[in-house]
Amino acid sequence: MTQKVWLDGNLDGSHSSSDYNGLWGITTIGATFELGSATAFNGYIDNVRYESRAKNSTEIQNDATLQVYYSFDSSSLTDGGPNGINGTAYSGSLSTTTGRVNQAIQFNSGPYISYSYHSFYFLGVSGQSYTMALWAKPTGSYRSQTLVFVGIGGSWCVHFLVCTSSGQLNAVGWMGSSNVIANGPILTLNTWTHIGYTYSSTNGIRLYINGNLYSSSGAFTFSALGSPVPIIIGGD
Repeated sequence: MTQKVWLDGNLDGSHSSSDYNGLWGITTIGATFELGSATAFNGYIDNVRYESRAKNSTEIQNDATLQVYYSFDSSSLTDGGPNGINGTAYSGSLSTTTGRVNQAIQFNSGPYISYSYHSFYFLGVSGQSYTMALWAKPTGSYRSQTLVFVGIGGSWCVHFLVCTSSGQLNAVGWMGSSNVIANGPILTLNTWTHIGYTYSSTNGIRLYINGNLYSSSGAFTFSALGSPVPIIIGGD
């Protein structure tokens, strides 16, 4: 019996209401009709959803802030988040194997995950906060390799999560003229490690290993491209 309006995942206002008693009607998106004339919305609308229940605050926050979620429980690279940003395998094929949580994708020196369009708007905004989290299990031997790469080759790019030739994990940001790095541990071969990477202009990069804060960079303003960019997982 309460109407609630949420903006960017946060409760903006609420109002006590009465039951809706309508049986049917025409739903119009992008315009209102008064006295026979239409008043149209001037702007963009995307990802409109209707559900026959009231979502809780956690679900609303997730809808507003989650960009992509890949469980890798199938080889289809389907986005389990609200935006449907599905990946594709580039330069080869990926195989499904037993993971830390259900199934995982096994990479090698050939294939990696990419996208057919520049789909990550907020990673193109300077100073915008973000979080990346994943389970990783390095195999074989230590070598220089990239877990998460963001950018457009030849224009702007950052190796967000990389391993050095000695197996050390680094979380990397960009401040316009140089990289900012939060150094991580040497990842144990053939062992699952949970990696959490957060950024805010106040705290800079914070690198979490298995749920614990491992290192941080200090405050800085992330310098983005200024337009949407793609993420590449497992390659560069």
